[in-house]
Amino acid sequence: MEKLVIGLVQTHDDAEAAAERVIDCGYTRQEVSLLMTEATRDRCFPSPDVAPPSSTFGAAVAMSVVVPDLGFVVAGPLAAVVASAVGAGITGGLREILITAGVPRHWAERYQAGVRQGGILVSVFARSERDVGLLHLVLDDPHMTSFHTEAHRHHAYDTSF
Repeated sequence: MEKLVIGLVQTHDDAEAAAERVIDCGYTRQEVSLLMTEATRDRCFPSPDVAPPSSTFGAAVAMSVVVPDLGFVVAGPLAAVVASAVGAGITGGLREILITAGVPRHWAERYQAGVRQGGILVSVFARSERDVGLLHLVLDDPHMTSFHTEAHRHHAYDTSF
């Protein structure tokens, strides 16, 4: 049973740092997903030709899936969840897609608002219950107080369908 663990950050550097912390927990770069608006992608992730060599996401964001009707781009395994939801006819936006993925409504609404405000969702599917708590700690970004509450640290979202 996979559980989706999500963090919300504001900048490219914050996304890189969050991904590095997830990788330090034994996950691979390919297991980390990003979701943001096209405007945020353009602001935070330069083209791969000018991305710094240390950039974890340069090529991944360049190959991201654009969901124009919903106004965002997604890179990584979360793209399959988004594609499945869109294929099933869910067109109400990010909130509905996250709810379909098992995210509680109030968190889905907060994440949607955060993305609309220029935030970047960084997510990973936890391999075990033990990893859920650990991943919440490493995806917790103290600089994102406007998007963060204490309760967030203790939620994982069952994404089994």
